[in-house]
Amino acid sequence: MNKTKLITVLWILSATLLLISIGFAIAFFVTNKDSQEYKKQLEFMYEKSFYDLIDNVNNIEMNLSKLTSSNSQEYQADVVDKLLEQSNMAQNNLASLPLTDQSISKTISFINTTNGYCTSLSNQLGRGQALSDDQKYDVEALCDSAKNIKQEVNRFAVLLTNDYSIVDNMKSKNKELDSNFSQQFSSLQEPSVEYPQLIYDGPFSDSVLNQEIKGLQDKEFTQLQAQEQVNKDVFGYDKISYNGMTEGRFTTYNFELNFADNSKGFVQVTKKGGFILSYSRTHTLQKISYSQEKCVELAEKFVKDLGINDMECVWYADAEGYLYVNLAYKLDNIIVYPDLIKVKVAMDDGTIIGLEGMNYAYNHIERVVPKVITTETDAKRAVEPELMVQKVTLCIIPKEYVGESLAWELQAVGNGNQFYAYVDAETGQLVRILKVIETDDGSLLM
Repeated sequence: MNKTKLITVLWILSATLLLISIGFAIAFFVTNKDSQEYKKQLEFMYEKSFYDLIDNVNNIEMNLSKLTSSNSQEYQADVVDKLLEQSNMAQNNLASLPLTDQSISKTISFINTTNGYCTSLSNQLGRGQALSDDQKYDVEALCDSAKNIKQEVNRFAVLLTNDYSIVDNMKSKNKELDSNFSQQFSSLQEPSVEYPQLIYDGPFSDSVLNQEIKGLQDKEFTQLQAQEQVNKDVFGYDKISYNGMTEGRFTTYNFELNFADNSKGFVQVTKKGGFILSYSRTHTLQKISYSQEKCVELAEKFVKDLGINDMECVWYADAEGYLYVNLAYKLDNIIVYPDLIKVKVAMDDGTIIGLEGMNYAYNHIERVVPKVITTETDAKRAVEPELMVQKVTLCIIPKEYVGESLAWELQAVGNGNQFYAYVDAETGQLVRILKVIETDDGSLLM
């Protein structure tokens, strides 16, 4: 073979090897990419099951606590149904995780016991038989176990927020041992953060009763008239500019505000009624110097200056230097929970940096207060004797699906916990219990 042919052959061979190498590289890249995508999807699935499990256990503990605080068979039956639903969901989420039975034996035992016991209670309540004292004691014991389980699963959540991968820890170097993930799960003992995440809302803060908007006057405002509602003396801005219109359940004119400290604000004013539906303002938080009481006072004044009268604070919670204040309408000393406005106050200088009035816009109408048939004494009988009632107030609350009802609100404490109980003022039946959860950043109701 001559030199020219040899060079040609070598060139063809080199090109072929290069193409083969590129082919293998592409195949490896595609395979690796698919593998990484599958791993990502698997990790997402496992983490979702685990976080859902956290919510399940938290709700189980919460409802077990409520079950011991009620004398109403109807209410107890409703809580037991919720416990059955949550325990079934917890069983499904546990089954979706790559855990051995040995590593989660305590958790499985607790959830199975809760599910079985609540099934028995459901059948009993369905026959019209109330819970006995011994059964309430058993529920309290389950509640204590739930707290321990909750601490265990919540502790593990800290790992997931620190780049811990469930998929990467599914294998063990020793096949006879549990996976690293199972071992890590079973070794958790110390309590951790509370789930679900903190919400800064009080009683009935998420209720929107009417599909029809009833809280706005019929008059339609022009853009200029709407802008005049954003009173400069109240908001304290330097400049206001129109920022378009939003079409939706509420049609609003939108305005941007500029302040002397270079912060910006955004305001929505309804076309119908000219109502300040929402307001937000940027703010750089400095050293805290305002008390909670002072911030509540500023929130009430701000709303009054907007022309919304007879609003009073019914709930507040602080978090990271901001106070979230819920203001409800007061009618003849009766709290009207559906007519709610939420205000956010900066605790360094008292600046109002947020307002949301959707509940008020939906529900605020002139009402005729129903006749009170029951007494405070009747209301107190609807809750457990172990609960020490500190305050009783009449209020109007949203029903579960539609409408409103007059109720007694009982603020009470028991077993180191604070509760809000609501008793129908007409029938004397307990309709709802909310438990207050204290955290490092504020309070929440469940």
